[in-house]
Amino acid sequence: MTRSWPMKPLAEMTAAELVAALRRLAHVSPDDIALEKALRGRLALVLGEEPAARPEWSMA
Repeated sequence: MTRSWPMKPLAEMTAAELVAALRRLAHVSPDDIALEKALRGRLALVLGEEPAARPEWSMA
């Protein structure tokens, strides 16, 4: 069975949604570095931080 993710632009996602997406991504598509980078960058902006290569709250 194929599961689809609800589509929502990154710019409209809350911090909680971004964290949930990062956690899910680790299981669904752990090799999707581009999506992980986009999610982490957006989360940093939402939290008012500068995007970093490997932030403290890294899931890796």
